[in-house]
Amino acid sequence: MPKKSLASLEVAALINELQFLVQGKISQLYHHWEGDFDELLLQLHAPGKGKQLLKIIPGKLACITTHKETAVKPSGFTMLLRKYLDNAIIRALYQKDAERIMIFELEKESNYFLIIELFSKGNVILTDKNNIIIRALEERVWKDRTIKAKEPYVYPPSPLNWKTITEKQLYELLQQSQKRNLATALATDLGLGGVYAEELCLVAGIHKDTLPPALKSNEAGALFQTLRSFIQKIKNPRGYMYLEQVTPFPLQGQTPSEVKQTYTEAIDTLNPSRKVSPYHQRIKSIEHMVMEQQEAIAKQEELIILNTAKGERIYEKYAPLHKMLEIVKQLRKNKDWKDIAVELGKEKKIKKVDLKNKKVVIEL
Repeated sequence: MPKKSLASLEVAALINELQFLVQGKISQLYHHWEGDFDELLLQLHAPGKGKQLLKIIPGKLACITTHKETAVKPSGFTMLLRKYLDNAIIRALYQKDAERIMIFELEKESNYFLIIELFSKGNVILTDKNNIIIRALEERVWKDRTIKAKEPYVYPPSPLNWKTITEKQLYELLQQSQKRNLATALATDLGLGGVYAEELCLVAGIHKDTLPPALKSNEAGALFQTLRSFIQKIKNPRGYMYLEQVTPFPLQGQTPSEVKQTYTEAIDTLNPSRKVSPYHQRIKSIEHMVMEQQEAIAKQEELIILNTAKGERIYEKYAPLHKMLEIVKQLRKNKDWKDIAVELGKEKKIKKVDLKNKKVVIEL
């Protein structure tokens, strides 16, 4: 399915790339919506870069864009943001731990936080300096969180932070994991997402279907070192475009269709609002099944060729093989397998006598 949202590692890469916005000033805000689809556009002036347009699609992505939708009548949410944030200076931009959350620290007459949730249905929340919510794009209530004006903003519970995890913590996490395989454990327990969990296994040289508790300490060490290399790579990301992925560094064993100079430029090519046929996933599933069946057929064809060659060789050597079998048959009438092994050891063609399984290996 075409990519529509960013993984935790991708959010980290994006924020690394957007640091040039720090000390920039917000000059205008726009909000476009259609049904349950929202797009926020921040017009900024960045030091040394000039005018920039930051597109934010809650629950999906954020990126610098060059495309500006035709202005519509501003919503109440837009008007409130303009009141607080017009001419506000961005003092910091960072990710909350390893969550898919972008945080802008802003300064005007007072200090504010603009919190962008890029997970689930997404949200945009403005809080004061004490993290009390001033306004949210969408008000929501859960048993452990409430997103509503005048309530404190509470971050969602986080998995272990893959950016700061130690090798020992990683090993212990995987030893205790109940997930069905290593890739799933890394994707969910560590919060890397499917693409980077599988890439981590591939680069570290460990099969993705390994049971997490079966992982050896040296294998956990290989995973940890590979993870650290990923963290280095996303410090200076670029945009690697594949059929259904846009990544901040190249994926091993795959050739990108295009490479953009910046990661944000590649993200801007995504279209989360595009409707996908309900049959798309079914088609992809069938294509995957066909590919697996083709691989299975290819393996069976290889076995047919191999076994045919074995059969032809046996047929060529039928007479001496038959004679050898007759010898074994006669010996078994009055000797045990140890004695048979001694007798057969005198024959040059006998490579091995397996006493445990009562097998004779013959060189043809």
